[in-house]
Amino acid sequence: MIDRDLIGDFMRFGVSSIVFLPETLQSSIEKVAENRFDCWEIVCEGSHQLRPKNIKYLMGLKEKYEVDIVVHAPFSDLNPASMNDNVRRLTVSSIIEAIEGAFELDANVVTIHPGYIPPLWSSYVEDILDNNFSSINDIVEVAEDYEVMIGLENMPNYMGVLGITPESLRDIVKDIDSKYLGITFDIGHANTACGAPAEYVKELNSIGQGIVHVHCHDNNGNDDEHLKVGDGNIDFLSVLDELKSIGYNGVLSFESKNIRDAVKSREIIKELLSIGEKEKETEKYLKL
Repeated sequence: MIDRDLIGDFMRFGVSSIVFLPETLQSSIEKVAENRFDCWEIVCEGSHQLRPKNIKYLMGLKEKYEVDIVVHAPFSDLNPASMNDNVRRLTVSSIIEAIEGAFELDANVVTIHPGYIPPLWSSYVEDILDNNFSSINDIVEVAEDYEVMIGLENMPNYMGVLGITPESLRDIVKDIDSKYLGITFDIGHANTACGAPAEYVKELNSIGQGIVHVHCHDNNGNDDEHLKVGDGNIDFLSVLDELKSIGYNGVLSFESKNIRDAVKSREIIKELLSIGEKEKETEKYLKL
């Protein structure tokens, strides 16, 4: 049994709708609601896009189940750094649609991905970076109008992807000064980049408004596997300790392959939080 007093108000637990793609949003949320997560992260892909029908549906359920909602902007066919103007405009407009939906749902965070370098344009990195900056700057300006926080996500260690390391993310946003631009810390992505995600926490928290949202899943360091917590090699206890050290008390959202893995991951993280608090209490006692 978990001692809730030991866990306190450290963080809330969410689940990503990516668990259920390509099911309809309605089918997905019914299953999420049954498992009583504190927050639902709506990934605006496929039938989960925040169109008026889905927004109306979610507004009703949000009140019924008393949950928070955060939003993950679409990303799969898009690229804010694209050298093709039409693709870049579509990317920005699609993300703005997600921001507008988040505003209507009173969702205070929208996660976005930085762009990537297409192989054809690998010799034009500076142009790609300029495009990426321009797109993200446009997105942040809209987010400011709606007073919605943007969480720029650290990415997995794949060739051509921007924003893999804290240094890369810092470079992307260095000329954007906004109180509505922070970081979505993806624990699994960080593991593919450095093998020790805990080491990224303080660095990422020093970028923009710091860490405003967290994605949780496991892997073995080589691929973005989205495994259940405990099935990979990530030291989650160290990550949680670092998140506590910066005072993070937001949502930890499980990006799992299925709802069973998300529920089990939540149980494991709760156990780790309890262990960490008990160890600290023991240390205090021994110092008396």
